Amino acid sequence: MPRPLPLAGITVLLAFLGWQWLEHTSLEEQHQQQQTELAATRRELREMTRALGEQQAQLERLTREVTRTPVSAPGPTLALPAEPPASGAGMERPPPVTPPDHPVPPSEQERVASLEEAVHGEPIDPHWSRQAEDLTRSNLGRILTTSRLESVHCGASLCRLETSHPSQEALEQFREQVLMAPAPVLWNGATYSSVQGDARAGTLVTVSYVAREGRPLPTLEHR
Repeated sequence: MPRPLPLAGITVLLAFLGWQWLEHTSLEEQHQQQQTELAATRRELREMTRALGEQQAQLERLTREVTRTPVSAPGPTLALPAEPPASGAGMERPPPVTPPDHPVPPSEQERVASLEEAVHGEPIDPHWSRQAEDLTRSNLGRILTTSRLESVHCGASLCRLETSHPSQEALEQFREQVLMAPAPVLWNGATYSSVQGDARAGTLVTVSYVAREGRPLPTLEHR
């Protein structure tokens, strides 16, 4: 018959088995904790990526709005000193101060006339002009609902778009969807728009000028 294990051996064996079980349980708990922390880190990364994307899109939209919106800043006003009172004989009056010649910002009518002359006076680019006109008809026909594209003409570096709007709400929708969209509807070019007509009569017309990508809008020189 086999000899029974002594009590001390049984105690050592049980202690060894208990230690193995505790070590296995500790490793499983550590693994589960690591998985939980990894999942939390991934969620934080996704949230940070989403927030960064929203901030980037907002920054790009603000940049395009500043580029597309014409801003005319008035020139500084020069304060003229008051003339000294006339006094006794022998005192000479200083010559009047002549203010410097500041250029006057062009009016909207002058800007539109200059852009009209530029777009109709430049030659046609056989490749880009036709491609730009087709792209304009396709994209605006897909986006516009209440507004309508009436005409489009593209020269070598500038396009003229004429759109009609049945109401002020339709005009605002056109501005948001086309002129101030987060992503360019046509191409990434400088724009200038002029609204004509009366909203109460339902005859609103927008004439927009879009420069070819990488080309500036024609400037109006004043002397």
